[in-house]
This record gives sequence, structure tokens and C-alpha cells, in this order.
Amino acid sequence: MTADAFRANSGRRVVITGVGAVTPVGNDMPTTWQNLLAGESGVDRIKRFDPEAWGAKSPIAAEVKDFDPESVLPDAKALRHMDLNTQYAMSAGIEAFSDSGLTINEDNQHRVGIIFGSGGGGMELVTRWQDTLVERGARRVSPFAMPNLIADAASGHLSIATGATGPNFSPTSACATGANAVADGLLQIKAGRADALIVGGSEAIILPLFHVCFERMGVLATPAEPLSTSCAPYDLHRNGFVPGEGAAAMMIEDLDHALARGAPIYAEVVGGGSANDAHDIAQPESHGRGLMVSVQQALEESNIDPTQIGYVSTHGTATRLGDLVEVTAMRRMFGSHVDDLALSSIKPATGHMMGASGALEVIISAMVLKEGVAPPTLNYNTPDPELDVDVIPNVARELQTEAALSFSVGLGGHNAAVLLKRYVA
Repeated sequence: MTADAFRANSGRRVVITGVGAVTPVGNDMPTTWQNLLAGESGVDRIKRFDPEAWGAKSPIAAEVKDFDPESVLPDAKALRHMDLNTQYAMSAGIEAFSDSGLTINEDNQHRVGIIFGSGGGGMELVTRWQDTLVERGARRVSPFAMPNLIADAASGHLSIATGATGPNFSPTSACATGANAVADGLLQIKAGRADALIVGGSEAIILPLFHVCFERMGVLATPAEPLSTSCAPYDLHRNGFVPGEGAAAMMIEDLDHALARGAPIYAEVVGGGSANDAHDIAQPESHGRGLMVSVQQALEESNIDPTQIGYVSTHGTATRLGDLVEVTAMRRMFGSHVDDLALSSIKPATGHMMGASGALEVIISAMVLKEGVAPPTLNYNTPDPELDVDVIPNVARELQTEAALSFSVGLGGHNAAVLLKRYVA
């Protein structure tokens, strides 16, 4: 469907009416937001396992702290079988659902759905039950293992918990997953298939195997002193990312539906895009062609002029090539307007939350539009002449803008973009 045909077929407007999160800097969205503005970082020495015991050289990650799933998940029996990835998703999803104030009943349950993704799914359960199979035999593997380790476990559990029986699936596109979930949700509502959706992403892969895999790829940041300064996007001395974990969720809703029930509105979702580099399974294409296509799709869908955009929540992982590709693509897309943009990466604070990162960064973009203040890019000390852009270094900034862009890039060449507009009643 072309952008013109899409607009002709649906005049529905989509807004964010609820938000939720579990992150390394807060176990709910209000705490996460305030700590990001304050410049707090969740990066520290790994406590979940001993990296040295597994031959890993990097001892750091951004772990979720003091998470108590029983405080937010009432079904203790189901909780016992869930992967940590799903527990994070449930907490964030239920928070967003509660924040929206939506009531689901027999009259509307088929008009409310869940689109919730994960890059890896239940990887802790996969490794646990593989060990059990090898060490103790097939009869010791739980019959509940399979439905809880698959990537769509979170979307299924959220449906059960909320009663939403509408569209329900789990996109998986590595680190672009969370943003793709939002973009997919926008399409579902505009197509008239749902009135409201819980959308988002989650990840819990701070595990020995994944840590070693990232280290073998050469993409992990070298530990600095203090450890919280290790990830430095756009800085001349950047050398990699820090793994993170958690979940982020939004309730997105048809505007008329939201207004009819007096729902809170954070921002309007006006465009989404998805494209692939078709270049390399691990490295982005040097000009960012997939990223440019996804952003162009979002712009065409929104009918917004690029000069209306004042804030960009970037992917910003602090890898040498990744940051350069992003800035190269933005300069090609926006031309001289890049010099008027304020952009930031929250990954020095949250770590790279993989499948959850894009969803959280869309929420951050919505909060910037609503609150008029933007979080900083931490650990930015030495400008890189090749990356001459405004990254809101180290301190939050008051920022008034009509539109904000969030984009994500994932292994496999995946790219996703979400464009938001400030909502004015």
C-alpha cells in the first residue's frame, strides 16, 4: 500500500494513552524517566553470574535491580513458569494498561489486542532446560517449558492477564523489535482491526552465552572507571555498548476512542517505517540505506515536514561504525536541518536493552513532547569531528518541539522508525 492509499483508506489518528517500563534505572516508567533526566546510570559490574568464570573479559552490564514480580503479577502459579523476559514484559504491560485507565470487558475485548516482541524470547529458560536435559534426563524437563520459552510468550500472557482477545502477535527483529511493535500497532489501528493495543518489547539475555557472544563479536565497551562511564555514544573514544535488559510498553489507541473515555494522552503516533539494509548480517550498510527508507516511510505516512522534527531519540550504541552510519544517514535525510536537531541516546544509562530498547525510546520521545525536556547523552566528553551533531551532552535540556523521531537498528540489517507529534487538544 502506498502512503497516499494508506491515508485515503484511514483517517484514524493514533495516540499513546498509557506507558510502562522495567529498566536498569527504574522498575516503573515514572522512576525511569526521572532517573534518565537526572543522569543516573544503571551500568555496573554483573551480579547475575561471574563473567571471569566463563572466560569473559568484560564484567559489566546494566541489570534490572530489586525487581519483585510478585508485586505486580497476581498469578503466582503462572509466574513460576515464566522466563524473566516475560516477567519484565508483564510488569511493563500491566503498568501501561493501568496507566491508560482502559477497562476491558465482553463488549470490547475483541477490539483490544497485544503486539509485544522480543529479540531473543525466553533464553534463560532455554539454557536452563537444556542443562536439565543433559544433566538429569528428559523426564525432568517441565511440561510448561515450551509455551514459556517461545518468543511470543509475553504477548500470550498479557492477553490472559488483561482479557484482550484482539490482534495478538510477537514481532522479532533483533534490536529493532520494540520500535517495530509500535509501527505494527499503528497499522492495525489505522486499518480498523483494533481500537487499542498494548505494544512494546522486552529482553532478558544477561546470560553467560550471550555475553560471550557479544564479546566475541568485538562490540562490547571496554570497562572504564567508574564503570558507569563505559558506554559513550558519539564520543571520539567510543568503543562499544553495554548489554542491558528490561521491558517497555505503551497503550496506543484510536484518538476518538481515547477522547470518548477521557483517557490521558502522551503524544500522537503519526508514522512508522521498517526496512532492511540487505547488506550484512551483523554490520550496517555504510550509508544507512535501510534506516533512511524506514524514516522516509514514517515521514510519508505522517505527512509531516522534516523541519517540524526537533528531537531524535537515536539508536546510539557507541560502536565506531554504528554511530557514524546513523549520523551519515541523518545528514543525507535531513540536510542542513540536522544542525537544528537535538538528539540523544539513553543507552549509557540503560545499557542496550535489545528488543526492549526501541519501545522505551519511543516512550522517551513521547515524554519529551509532553514534558518539554529531553534526557542527555551521558559520557560525552570528546567530540568526534565526523559526528558534528548536538547530542545533548551529559545534562538534560528543556526542549519544546512539535515532533520527535525515534529509530532503531538491529542485527540482520533490520531498521525501524516511529514518528510522534505533540498532542494538542
